[in-house]
Amino acid sequence: MSKYSLGIFALLSLVCLCSAKSLTTYEGYKVLRVKVVDREAAARLHQIGDDLGEFWSDLPERHADIMISPDNLETVSENLVKEGFEFSTLIENVADLMRLERIAHEDERTVLNADHPMTWTSYHSTADINAYLSYLATTYPDLVALEVIGKSYEGADMTVVKICKGGCGNKPAMWIDGGIHAREWITPAVVTFMIRQLVENQESEEADLLDNLDWYILPVVNPDGYEYTRSGDRLWRKTRSKNGGLCRGADANRNYGYHFDDGGSSDSSCSETYHGPSAFSEVENQNIRDFVNAHKDQIKFFNTIHSYSQLVLLPWGFTSSPPPTYDKLFSLASKANAALEAVHGKSYEVGCIPCLLYVASGGSLDWALGEAGIPYSMAMELRDTGLYGFLLPPEQIIPTGEETWAFHKSAARQILEEFGAGEI
Repeated sequence: MSKYSLGIFALLSLVCLCSAKSLTTYEGYKVLRVKVVDREAAARLHQIGDDLGEFWSDLPERHADIMISPDNLETVSENLVKEGFEFSTLIENVADLMRLERIAHEDERTVLNADHPMTWTSYHSTADINAYLSYLATTYPDLVALEVIGKSYEGADMTVVKICKGGCGNKPAMWIDGGIHAREWITPAVVTFMIRQLVENQESEEADLLDNLDWYILPVVNPDGYEYTRSGDRLWRKTRSKNGGLCRGADANRNYGYHFDDGGSSDSSCSETYHGPSAFSEVENQNIRDFVNAHKDQIKFFNTIHSYSQLVLLPWGFTSSPPPTYDKLFSLASKANAALEAVHGKSYEVGCIPCLLYVASGGSLDWALGEAGIPYSMAMELRDTGLYGFLLPPEQIIPTGEETWAFHKSAARQILEEFGAGEI
């Protein structure tokens, strides 16, 4: 065989391998819940699981959820027993949940609209989401404006919805984003649900939220990764950039420039927590940075929405030493969390990232507080606590949206109390 033929054969083999990976069905994959008694045990667990499974959730001093392939199940189970870890099967077959996730759920509170494709009874593409945003801008031109803040690595528009009564820029503002991690489908669904509540379904007692605040909302931070989860690997987490490494993409929530690569991220391009070759290497983060910096004197609240584990996470991510304003952050988040729990009785926990999870540097909430100077910055991990994990059934979109909206209504009123309703 000639060198040319060998080269073609190698290239075709690589294409086949990449295609096989992108079309993973996750048939027979299980999620194990492993009891973790302390942080030393958590470190030992990662030595066992990092190369043989994928950590879905990692709560030191409580438990970790690890997805294991059928080929590795026996080895991982034997190692867990050998190391003295207690574990059980949390999800019997990941593929079953994927099939369930794609079944639309009927809900009497959702009325189909012939002018846009969104329903909140199923998970939608970025094309559907953008069609809905266009519908709102056309239908409510005095309230809603769209701004393309840039394009993603693969050329998708990143569209911020600006919801401003009487024009944008003169009132305290709220920033909300979703979909920074591609596989967390519930987050764009909930963020668009909140847009709907603000624009189309607002109750009379909520009028002050538009009269006295501007809202800047980005439903999908990582559109390339999100679309890849719909057409290829459902559990893809990162962006889709070609960064010069062996694997594509970076963890966009380890790529911000405040305390970049300061613990809790990886130098390996194939890691789920790869921080990228440099701070702000990901164009999606550059776009957000530039928009937020242009409005940083106006934006008083910054929330980036994730899933799962039902947590409200506060700065810092790179250290457990709190920022000077931690007490104020905790107070606002706790009061808003109480409003959330009152809706459907779901319990969320409030605390700093290393307090509840682990060190994670380069996150957007740290950058928003530490560099952009946004006074109230946080992240939310939405439903659930592990029964479905990243594969939350569509029947839970609306109730999750309702409780998350309650959180933001409470937070918004607290922002108004502190910063007033007048011009900034």
